[in-house]
Amino acid sequence: MNENEIETVEITKKYGGETVVNNLSLNIPTGSIYGFLGPNGAGKTTTMRMLVGLIKPDKGSICYKGGDLQQNKRAILKNIGCFIDTPNYYPHLTGYENLKYIQEILNMSIAEVDRVLKVVNLDFAKDKKVKEYSLGMRQRLGLAFSLLNDPDVLILDEPTNGLDPEGIYEIRNLLIHLSEVEMKTIVVSSHNLAEIESMASHIGMINQGNMIYEGSLKDLYESTLDEYTITVDNPEGVKQILKNQSISFSGQANQIVVKMSQDEAAQLNEILVNRGVKVFELTQSKKTLEDVFLSLTRKRSEA
Repeated sequence: MNENEIETVEITKKYGGETVVNNLSLNIPTGSIYGFLGPNGAGKTTTMRMLVGLIKPDKGSICYKGGDLQQNKRAILKNIGCFIDTPNYYPHLTGYENLKYIQEILNMSIAEVDRVLKVVNLDFAKDKKVKEYSLGMRQRLGLAFSLLNDPDVLILDEPTNGLDPEGIYEIRNLLIHLSEVEMKTIVVSSHNLAEIESMASHIGMINQGNMIYEGSLKDLYESTLDEYTITVDNPEGVKQILKNQSISFSGQANQIVVKMSQDEAAQLNEILVNRGVKVFELTQSKKTLEDVFLSLTRKRSEA
């Protein structure tokens, strides 16, 4: 997946003199699930609205497979499915009728309606009026809308909001299938970081409208320090060794906690053994996406 499906170059958007998105450059690989993360008010939804042409950036460019969105808007949007903000429906119509109405307006196949309702597991409620739908059912219907034209690109803003654990599991597996089997490119935002961690191949993380990290999930973990707990026979002697090596540490009794890369941990273990220290255990604490996210966003806020 070396080729990018979507590229933005320094897109910026201001509202009332306030910069909401600031010189943001995204590189979204073809066939990836790109988790788009940031605190509330970071500029995620504004960015996603620009990606689908709902609003124009004040400056910068947005390209799909090299084609400029503003210059080729109609052709590009035919190949994009989106779920932005809370979708609006005709509440007095059924789920099926809402989807059918859109297909008729676009002169598209009505058969697609049954297909997408089945895909999002909403076919059981196809004849139920939308005003009687739960929030989770409305979310599923919004996802069905985004799949109607069988697009190569999906832009999804909080698609699992309001779903129960089973519904989240089903949508996650659906998105993984669409990416891995059908090679669709999916940009998805969510406040459920564990959910993004379980399906995303790439991450874009913004704070206050600025990019603070972009790349693969694997590289994100490798770019931040791990926490290791070292259990030794001579903690005071080890602390002195760490001080001499200018390595920060914490911990109590015979357990010492340090933050370093995997290679540095291996080197430290070798140093301790060569100094005659008995290392009973060297344990790596598993990092989560939430840990990394909080660390990076806090650093940015404090800067």
